[in-house]
Amino acid sequence: MLVNYLIKAPNENVDALSKQMDTRSELKRQHHAAFQYRLKRFAATKVGLTSAFLAGAAVQAGKGETSLVRKYGWLVRLFA
Repeated sequence: MLVNYLIKAPNENVDALSKQMDTRSELKRQHHAAFQYRLKRFAATKVGLTSAFLAGAAVQAGKGETSLVRKYGWLVRLFA
């Protein structure tokens, strides 16, 4: 009984705490991976939207009569 109380019971608590820490660590890792994935998707979406906007601006620059827009239309096409 004394051996149970002094040796086995604390080991069971240590094992339970170790399992909880492993679970929390894994959840943190998964959350971090999901967050990184969302950041990459957001960045790709922003790049895609920016590229599409610049391409539209380049098309409009070619059609417009404004000399300032036509003057810098090549720069917009370069970014597109």
